[in-house]
Amino acid sequence: MDSMTTAKLMRGSIDMLGMHWLMCPSTSEKAAAAGMPAGLAAYAIGRLGVLGECPVTDVIDAAYFLDPEYLRTQVEAGRAVMSPDEGAAIYARICREWGDDHLEGYEGNARLSELAERIVANADASDAALFAGWRDQPLPESLPARTMQLVQTMRELGFARHRAAVIASDMGPLDAIMSGPTGAWNARFFGWSEPYPDGEPMRDARKAIEVESNRRHAADFEVLTDDEREEFVTLARGAGAHAGERLTPATGAALPS
Repeated sequence: MDSMTTAKLMRGSIDMLGMHWLMCPSTSEKAAAAGMPAGLAAYAIGRLGVLGECPVTDVIDAAYFLDPEYLRTQVEAGRAVMSPDEGAAIYARICREWGDDHLEGYEGNARLSELAERIVANADASDAALFAGWRDQPLPESLPARTMQLVQTMRELGFARHRAAVIASDMGPLDAIMSGPTGAWNARFFGWSEPYPDGEPMRDARKAIEVESNRRHAADFEVLTDDEREEFVTLARGAGAHAGERLTPATGAALPS
């Protein structure tokens, strides 16, 4: 399997598996139990906390698709409760625990982790701050937890390539959201105020962005051979199916990008 095909297929496996744990009700419950603030402020100090004690403008730039002023309030609300390092550590722990709960018993964990770790270790972290932050989180010994944390790290890698592709286009972040599959729902979730632009006239431009996202992400898979890339895709799909068997309808919601 070539690298471009691999990159394209990752949107339906690694990306979705990574999104499931972020939107799982247990993630919010565990965040609250750990003393994190409610709502998106936990996400802002958790997923985005890997950026450390940087200026809030750096967080806004790295996250990119959220309304800047809305995200600013969420980051500030999170930092009023705990440091970014503390928030990141909590979110990483929750991610690992989700892996223990949902990937336990998956026979492909060892090989999937091995291949994912190789991709992660060799990927260029330039202009991929969230990826770099997640890559710096210590990996656990538990194999299902390790697999899930590497999945999350790879999700950030794919996100970074997509973000770069949008920035290189003529679209702004809200245009990119509205031209995507979830449109207004995602715009509201990310704090943008109505009225929203019509995404329909931008569909072709969005398709071009998707192609460019995959092209950029394809370079990350060059570290694998053709056979290893095919194996990686198969294992990632298997992990998603295995975790899906343990998802309830309530935990199956996904966070679009």
